[in-house]
Amino acid sequence: MIRQKDFKKRFGIVTGAASGIGFATVKLLAERGAGIAMVDINSEQIEQVESEIKKLGGHSIAIQADVAKEVDVARMVQETLTALGSIDFLVNNAGILRPTGFLDLKPAEWDKIIAVNLRGPYLCCRAVIPHMVQQKKGVIVNVSSQAGRSTSRLGGAHYTASKAGLLGLTRHVALEMGPHGIRVNAFCPGATLTPMVTRLRTSEQLAEVSAKIPLRRYAEPEEQASVIAFLLSEESSFIAGASIDSNGGIYML
Repeated sequence: MIRQKDFKKRFGIVTGAASGIGFATVKLLAERGAGIAMVDINSEQIEQVESEIKKLGGHSIAIQADVAKEVDVARMVQETLTALGSIDFLVNNAGILRPTGFLDLKPAEWDKIIAVNLRGPYLCCRAVIPHMVQQKKGVIVNVSSQAGRSTSRLGGAHYTASKAGLLGLTRHVALEMGPHGIRVNAFCPGATLTPMVTRLRTSEQLAEVSAKIPLRRYAEPEEQASVIAFLLSEESSFIAGASIDSNGGIYML
């Protein structure tokens, strides 16, 4: 059995890889030997990540792509196959968040959040799964959110809806793809100190949220990345269609 610490000769895609949980995930997987296509819409940031990850000695590439665009996703998959040779895993981590209140929420903003957070994972799964079916194996982790389980203290209704929809997508794709040897799971991180969060919260607001979490703190991106690595590993080989929480115990309240 392949242990969690051993990702040698395993290749895959991580979207939203330029910062936060995505960056922590590619760094952890690279340290454990994986070859990774690191994808982000921000070309400058993802090139900086590529430079840093290559110092770890892994065979990884940077790809600039908008996961909400079908043509970009198709190119992403083709570049990955050309550079890495196979796609053993996919982490749908790319996502955006806006704190707009419901009464101020315009259809254009709704569509933008849904496009990245829900259409994006759908397009990526749709593009990658045929290759996984052909090789009769594969693992997909869709990064949802605590908002998908409940509601969001930071994002608006569109963010909550997109992350809840991603849980439904995960269950259904897991049901259909299980017979092909493909495991699909969702990961629901709670409050995490990512650049996206710290950009939208004051230090006082961060402290207020921390006080409501049983562990009394935010998670570090590296802690969340370790859960994703577990779900990608053979140590989770009988977990499929699940939604795994990492939120400091907030649902006990």
